[in-house]
Amino acid sequence: MKKSFALFTIVLLLLSAVTFNLQAQFGSKGVTEFGGSVSYSSSTSVSNGTTASESTSLFNFLPYVNYFIMDGFSLGISPGINIIKLAGSKESITNLLLFAIPGYTFSTKGNVFPFIEGWIGYTAITSKADATSGIPELDLSGISYGGRGGVKVLVGKSGLLSVGVSYTLYNLNPKGADKRNGYNSLAISMGFSVFIE
Repeated sequence: MKKSFALFTIVLLLLSAVTFNLQAQFGSKGVTEFGGSVSYSSSTSVSNGTTASESTSLFNFLPYVNYFIMDGFSLGISPGINIIKLAGSKESITNLLLFAIPGYTFSTKGNVFPFIEGWIGYTAITSKADATSGIPELDLSGISYGGRGGVKVLVGKSGLLSVGVSYTLYNLNPKGADKRNGYNSLAISMGFSVFIE
């Protein structure tokens, strides 16, 4: 009985140590994270109590690479794409993105990691003319910024499922503009990433 109890205790301690080490690896100095997030939002206008028959949709795809330069603090880079389909338009608008992403991951000594990130980078938008909606050909660009916060949950040995809320101010100015043009986006996002040491 004593041998069984001792063996059980040793196995339990070893499993706890292995689990703690796996969890402690994420967010530690020298860890690299590869992943991304996908978000989708849709809005429908209402005028004088009548809801429009078509909606405007925004699909956002942001892959990224993130490197922890010290425990908790990381620097990342994210090229991305937004595809916007305006209500009533046959053509979609493509928005190209390139963001630098400083971030901080909080250590909880568990398998859930709250995080915050800032985004700053270059955005450009292009589209062909659409006679149906009256959208002219577009060639816009600017420096955009925003942030995201949420949680990452450990999945397996080196996978992370992330859920977050982001807010981004996209600057999309025509040449010679002296005031901000663009749009603001509030979105719920989900993503998956893997990390290596």
